[in-house]
Parts: sequence; C-alpha cells; structure tokens
Amino acid sequence: MIFEDEFSAKQTDMIQLALEYVDRVEKKVDTVYIYCSFESMYSFDVFYKDDKNNIVMLHELSKKGMSESEIDNLIFSVLKLGNKDLQDIHKICQKYNRPMPSQIKLIYDNVKKSVNGKYFYDLFYSNSDTLTADDIFEQWYNEVKEEIEGNYGI
Repeated sequence: MIFEDEFSAKQTDMIQLALEYVDRVEKKVDTVYIYCSFESMYSFDVFYKDDKNNIVMLHELSKKGMSESEIDNLIFSVLKLGNKDLQDIHKICQKYNRPMPSQIKLIYDNVKKSVNGKYFYDLFYSNSDTLTADDIFEQWYNEVKEEIEGNYGI
C-alpha cells in the first residue's frame, strides 16, 4: 500500500464510524462533518446535517427508548474510536515521513456518497492562551449551522 491509500482508508473508517452512530440511533442524515485536530493533543468530533436540513451534534441525535447513559456511552465510544483513527493517521504520516495535518475537516455527502477533505498545517489553538480544539470545532459547527439554517425565515 502507498501513503494515499492508507491515509484514505483511515478517513473512510472515520466516516463509517460516524454513519454507524446514525444507524444505531435510527436517524437519517444527508451530510457528515468530521473534525480532527492534532496540535498538543488528539481531538475528534462529529456533527451532521439531518434529512430536514438541521445541523445537529452527536448528542442531539438520539433514539427514543435509549437511556441517557446508553446515549452517553455510545457517544463516548464514537469519540474514542475516532480519536484512535486519528492516532493511526498520525502513525501513517510518520511511517511515510509525511507531515501530519494539524487539522482535518471531512465533509461526507451521504446522498451523493462523496467526500471532500480539507487539510491544514498551521496551528489553530495550541499557540493561544484561551482557545482549545473544542473551540475550533464549535466555530466550524456554528459556521455551517449559519450557512445551512441561517437563511430560513428571512
């Protein structure tokens, strides 16, 4: 295998993980947004555009009949496994002597079955006294939410 194949395969694992969560909670989504960061630590998170054009985070997609602890455990598993996938991407970069992106944003169109990836190598939060990876994730979530939902009702 070559670098691109291994790197892409691990990204596919992340997308499948995010889609498995949706299947478990029996929801439909049109788009999956995956955020990965590696600066001072690994960070992985996901949000979605559901089939009604709402931008929702993991905890907002839950199945009736599942307890709060079941949902929490499921979300924890998704984040833990996604973090592991990100660590594997770092190992792949090291194996092929390639730079590890400081930030990866994957947008998976679940309708068209296509993915768009954005890769960044600059520091976004580790050089700040106040910002965290969660802040950058929330910023992206809010940008997408405004873009998708912000024009309704005007």
